[in-house]
Amino acid sequence: MMNSLKDLSKVLKKSKKVALFTHINPDSDALGSVFALYYALKTMGKDAEIFVKGDISDVQKRLIDAKVINSGECNINLFDTYMCCDVSDLKRLGDYADVFNLKNNTIVLDHHIATQLIGKYNHIDASISSCTELVYDLLKLMKTHFNSKILTCIYMGLTSDTNSFINSNTNEHSFKVAYEIAKFGLDLTAINEIMYKSVSKKEVAFKQYLWTNYKLDKDIAYVLMDYKTLQSLSGNSTDCSGFSSKLLTLDNVNYSFSIIEKEPGVLSISMRSRAGYNVRSAAEKLGGGGHSCAAGAKAQGTTLSKLKKVVIDAIRNK
Repeated sequence: MMNSLKDLSKVLKKSKKVALFTHINPDSDALGSVFALYYALKTMGKDAEIFVKGDISDVQKRLIDAKVINSGECNINLFDTYMCCDVSDLKRLGDYADVFNLKNNTIVLDHHIATQLIGKYNHIDASISSCTELVYDLLKLMKTHFNSKILTCIYMGLTSDTNSFINSNTNEHSFKVAYEIAKFGLDLTAINEIMYKSVSKKEVAFKQYLWTNYKLDKDIAYVLMDYKTLQSLSGNSTDCSGFSSKLLTLDNVNYSFSIIEKEPGVLSISMRSRAGYNVRSAAEKLGGGGHSCAAGAKAQGTTLSKLKKVVIDAIRNK
C-alpha cells in the first residue's frame, strides 16, 4: 500500500526510538536523507540511530557527523520504528534487509520507481529529483524546527542528485526546496565550496585515471577499473562515484557508464544518460534500477571486459 507523507508523519510523531537505514556505499542523497532525519528527530526529543554499511567519501565526512554511524548489528528490540531512505530494493540494505523482512513497524521513503513495496508504510514519488526533498517535505509536515545541520544535509542531497541543478531530473520542486533553504539563511556558498571546489590529491589521481582511460563506442562513453587499480590509488568506491556523470559531459555522448571492481569479484555499474535517453531500462535488464537518466546495477562471476559488452548491448537494445 502507498501512503502519504502525512501518514508517515503520524507514525514518526508516535515513535520514541527510530532506527534509520539507507543503501550500502551511500551517495550524498542517501546520507543527507538519513542524517537530516536523525538531526530532526533529535530536536523533537526522540532517540535515533543511523545504520549504514560501506564507504563514505572525504567530502561527505566534512558535511555530516560520520562518527554517529553504526555499521554493526541492529538489535530490533531496541527500537519501535525502522525507516529507510533512498532504497527501493531490500538487497540494497545488505545485512539490514532482515529488519524489514521481519515486518516490524517499517517506513520506506524513496524517489525511485519500485516493483515491490518493502515497508509497512511506503511513500515513493519518482517525480521528485532527490530523496532529501521528500525528507524536507515530511519534516515541514511535522513542524520541525529547522537548524543548519538539517538544512545542510537536505541541500547536500538535493544538489548532489541533480548534479548541481543541471541533470534532467531537476524540476520546479527542486528549485522550490532550494529557494526555501536559501531563505533560512543557510550558507550555501560554504557547502558548494566543499562539494565542488575542494579537490584533494587523491581526487586528482582518480580524475587523471578517468580521462586517461575512458573509451568511446559511438555515443557511449565508458571507463573500467579493476580492484587492483582501485587499491593502487589508495581509494574506495566513493572515489569513483562521479565517473559516469563526468563522462556524460563529453561532446556527442548520450550515454555513459563506469564499471568498478569495488571488491574482488564484485562489479558495480553506474549509468547516466542525457535528457531524452533512458538508462533505467538497461539497468533493469542487468538486475538493477534507478531513474531514466541515472541508474545502476551489480554483477558477479564475470570479467570487466565481458560485462562492458553486456552493458553496451543492454543500452543499444533497451
